[in-house]
Amino acid sequence: MLRFLPFPQNFSVLPDSARALSHSLEQEVEAIWQMELSKRGPGLFNGPLFSVEQISHETVTGRFVEYRLFLAQMRRPELYPNLRIQPLGVTGLLQNAEGLFFGYRSPGVAQQPDCWELIPAGGIDRNTLTEAGEIYPVEQLLTELEEEVGIDRAAIAPPRLVCFCKDSVNHVFDLVWELEARLDSASILRSHASLGRVEHTKITCVSWKNLGSFLTDHSRSVTLETRDLVIHLVPQKKYL
Repeated sequence: MLRFLPFPQNFSVLPDSARALSHSLEQEVEAIWQMELSKRGPGLFNGPLFSVEQISHETVTGRFVEYRLFLAQMRRPELYPNLRIQPLGVTGLLQNAEGLFFGYRSPGVAQQPDCWELIPAGGIDRNTLTEAGEIYPVEQLLTELEEEVGIDRAAIAPPRLVCFCKDSVNHVFDLVWELEARLDSASILRSHASLGRVEHTKITCVSWKNLGSFLTDHSRSVTLETRDLVIHLVPQKKYL
């Protein structure tokens, strides 16, 4: 279940500092990482991930940590009290007059394989850092739009922030923007099909009137976060 929060106004980045893990915890984290590498190959990348440490006065404060720590926490939820990784992600409600777009996650990805989710979506990396030392989350969203869907930021209207929420089960914060595409669905599907290595094996545009039946028909494969977001946000648009 998602918890919806007031929109943050500022994002503060703490200095990098390697979190000191006990010897036994480090061994467990590394064992999980090596197991995942053996399953998924070198495509699994231990990149930096922005993890939230505090929210106060509409300011989100956090630091960049290794992705392997979050993956270990996902595989072993009981590690959260010691690791306390709370990623900040971005999600787009990519839409046009025809409907809302969803992507089906590849079976080879480390998180939520073979599931439908809203697109684009991703975690905050260092590319969002400004010269002032703050993160600029919407830039991450637009990068994900190009990488996951294959369309340029010029093909959409200016993004509109519509939601800030937290998945309390997986300890993930998410900023959600409405992305109004200037392209028809056929053009967007062709752009995605032209991509090389893809995170989503397919994408689809679900008409506004069929959103409810889509969620019902794919109840086992739509991520819970996606379902909660659609139910929370789409009725406000009066399309259902």
